[in-house]
Amino acid sequence: ALVGELSLRDKQFAQWWGEHQVAARTIGTKTLDHPVVGELVLDWDTLTANTDPDQHLTVWTAPPGSPTHDRLRILASWAANHHVPASQNLA
Repeated sequence: ALVGELSLRDKQFAQWWGEHQVAARTIGTKTLDHPVVGELVLDWDTLTANTDPDQHLTVWTAPPGSPTHDRLRILASWAANHHVPASQNLA
C-alpha cells in the first residue's frame, strides 16, 4: 500500500521503484554468535560490479586489535587444529 501511495504522489519514486533503483544498504555491522568463539561484531561492505549491477561482492572485516579480530584469529587456529575444511567454516 505504501509503495502504491508513494508511486502516485511522486513520479520520480515510481520511476526508481520500477527500475529497482531504490536505495540499498551497502555497508553495515552485523553481530553473530559463534558456538566456538562467541560474539563476533563484523563490519560489512557490499561492492557492485559496474559492468553487471546484479553481481555483488560482500566483504566482512573486523578492525585489527578488536575483540572480534582476536576471536577470528582464535577461530582460524581452532579450525586448523580440527582439520575443518574451509567450506564447512562458511556454513
